[in-house]
Amino acid sequence: MIINYKTRIWLFLLFIFQYQLVGAQNHPESFRNKTPKLVVGIVIEEMRYEMLLRYWDSFGNDGFRKIIDNGSLCTNAKFNYLITQNSVGHATIVTGTNPAYHGIIANTWFNRLTDKVVYSTDDTKFSIVNGNISLSNYSPQNIMVSTIGDEIKIAYNEKSKVISVALNPISSVISGGRFADYAFWFNDNDGSFITGSYYSDSLPDWAKEFNQKNFQDIYLNKSWSTINSLSENYKASLPDNCAFEIGFKNYRNTFPYELSFLKSKSGNYKYLKYTPYGNTYTKDFAASVIIGESLGKDEFPDFLSVSFSATNYVGELFGPRSVEMEDTYLRLDKDIAHFIDFLDQEIGIENVLIYITSDRGVSDVPDYLISKKQNAGVFDGQQCVTLLNSYLSILYSEGEWIKMYYSRQFYINQKLLDQTGILASEIQSRIADFVVQYAGVANAIPASVLLSTNFESGINKKIQNSFNQKRSGDVLVNLEPGWIEKNGNIAASGSAYNYDTHVPLIWYGSNISKSRIDYEIDMTDIAPTISWILKINSPNSSTGKPIVEIIHKNGKIQ
Repeated sequence: MIINYKTRIWLFLLFIFQYQLVGAQNHPESFRNKTPKLVVGIVIEEMRYEMLLRYWDSFGNDGFRKIIDNGSLCTNAKFNYLITQNSVGHATIVTGTNPAYHGIIANTWFNRLTDKVVYSTDDTKFSIVNGNISLSNYSPQNIMVSTIGDEIKIAYNEKSKVISVALNPISSVISGGRFADYAFWFNDNDGSFITGSYYSDSLPDWAKEFNQKNFQDIYLNKSWSTINSLSENYKASLPDNCAFEIGFKNYRNTFPYELSFLKSKSGNYKYLKYTPYGNTYTKDFAASVIIGESLGKDEFPDFLSVSFSATNYVGELFGPRSVEMEDTYLRLDKDIAHFIDFLDQEIGIENVLIYITSDRGVSDVPDYLISKKQNAGVFDGQQCVTLLNSYLSILYSEGEWIKMYYSRQFYINQKLLDQTGILASEIQSRIADFVVQYAGVANAIPASVLLSTNFESGINKKIQNSFNQKRSGDVLVNLEPGWIEKNGNIAASGSAYNYDTHVPLIWYGSNISKSRIDYEIDMTDIAPTISWILKINSPNSSTGKPIVEIIHKNGKIQ
């Protein structure tokens, strides 16, 4: 049943009233006893919603099918901002608000005060534990607001545990939040899972024991062949010898792949991330986290975030319609089935609240779209900056007027503005008018307009939701559908269009009834829904609302 927005608000207010009545008649402890012992957030990177439908007939009975058949499927869950990138999506999920508030506006941005590029999770104050310092340092310090994990730690006086796991350090660090006990990620150098000194001075013993088992060597000694017959299956994908792929550089882009060769060629373990075995390895470690940290074993609910990053890495080389991508999802289906079964055996699925979603979708490969006579292309931001500087130098005076371009944002050289006395709003408008004439640009909005106008809907509202006054650029650019930024990959995320914003959202486990929700769900609704179920505060800048059908079971408010 499709419920419009006004009806949804009315139902929510009615349920609030019911909750107040019930609360007056029941002992509060009865509510506390119903809370799950463990919340598990599973984030499948760059999984757009249509992939769930496209691969459905090839999935087994114990993975996605089982979860959807016995859980609650939100068919229309969407991010509501412009810059749909990895770190932004993870931050939005756990904070319950948009980049305008949580501050993770992109994977990278420019800091005008320090005159340096900022990476969303880099932090020079902290080192890597048991890893190489050249891998960089990671912490969640750039998140401006609290996360669901932070609120769980506060609500239970730090007796609850909050842990995150991913191949990608950005995914793990952002999802864990500021108060996380641990964030673990993959070390390219030796294939181990590591953490940073923001969290601990050393790895826990159980993690050391896991690394000593050398699962990474087992996986990289495998041959990656298709899980099903290549000639008879994979009808949902382009041919294996598709021209719209990069593949493994200086090796091949068709099955099978001898992973030991890739390991010898690179001299490290980075290529494990670019195979479905990277997801399996993540699942293995997540299970070890649950056992090693005794998650879900006491009266204080714990939070575990597990991000499957291999789907993102495989997409960078092969694209979202490749056989490699389909095979990765078929194997992930089995990994999820195994992980759900493990949770049931270890804790009892009735004690675990699970949500499965994605941090963002992904574009199709522009060359593929062009071959189908679609409008598509690659926007070269640095080339645009060169032309812009020439134009502004003629218009005003010689100089480097555009200091930086990152993630659809132009940053003006503040020193030149101060020297010339030109108003920022004037030059912002000039830049927007110039850039919008550039091939692939749909529209460009000056920061001065975003600060002075409250947009209610449409693309401008999404751009405004991505704009943070401290961190965002002077002009934000929205590309045309099918266009991506030049970044060396064959496909990319980062737009406000359906293929980047529409993602799966599935709820399963503790007190989740079978249902299908077809009205639009904002991805900011996930954190407040969990908060409601746990009966704790929502993250402090949360703008989302609890999803009525999830918190309302059998006529009663959870």
